[in-house]
Amino acid sequence: MRYRTVIDMHFVNRMQAYGWPLLVMVIALVIVLSIGAIVGTQGAEVRAEMYEGMTWSGAIFSLLGPLIGYGFVSMGQYFPLALGLGVTRREFAAGQSLLFLGNALAYALLVTLGKTVEAATGGFGLGIRFFDVFYTGTGASWQTFVQTFLLIVAILFLGAAITSAFLRFGQRILWISGSLLGLLGVAIVAGIVLVDGFGGRLLELLTLSWGSWMGVIAAVGLVAAGTWVLLVRRTQVR
Repeated sequence: MRYRTVIDMHFVNRMQAYGWPLLVMVIALVIVLSIGAIVGTQGAEVRAEMYEGMTWSGAIFSLLGPLIGYGFVSMGQYFPLALGLGVTRREFAAGQSLLFLGNALAYALLVTLGKTVEAATGGFGLGIRFFDVFYTGTGASWQTFVQTFLLIVAILFLGAAITSAFLRFGQRILWISGSLLGLLGVAIVAGIVLVDGFGGRLLELLTLSWGSWMGVIAAVGLVAAGTWVLLVRRTQVR
């Protein structure tokens, strides 16, 4: 199988493949460290408040953000190119899946290493949070690795599946999906307002244990991957 061709395509421009995401992450980290250094001069109490508040900091998406678009680009740009080079759809699916899993593994290891050092040094000695945040897990390091890996895998396959559906069915799939999501949102709001106890049950659902949420993310990733594999066989090249 020529799945290696798919992998090589992504690394022709190495700066685009992994250089820019890492560079943007370093810039964001420097900015956060600078904020920590400035706020730290206000005293220990202010620094402690900052450290707690940064649990919800979204600065980590300077690294994870480019991966959100990676799934879309894989089908929108690399899929037509691969077929033009004679790669079969099955070979493309195999090579792209290896790339998705490899990226998820590499970035999960990077985030876990950063989180471990950050936690051990009290926020790099400045009381800041960059890696040790809600989105990548604030528990033990192994939990951060699992959570980050599953999150990235789910995002990548979901992005590829959405783009495949768009290429296969056109804009109507986006309108249908958007309408269904809108109706779901209206139904949830109506349930909270009109049904006694609905809000409490919804809150219980949103506060599931860490393991349960990892199961949900893994399920989303599996469904997205399965949908993508099915669609890639019939996706039209535009």
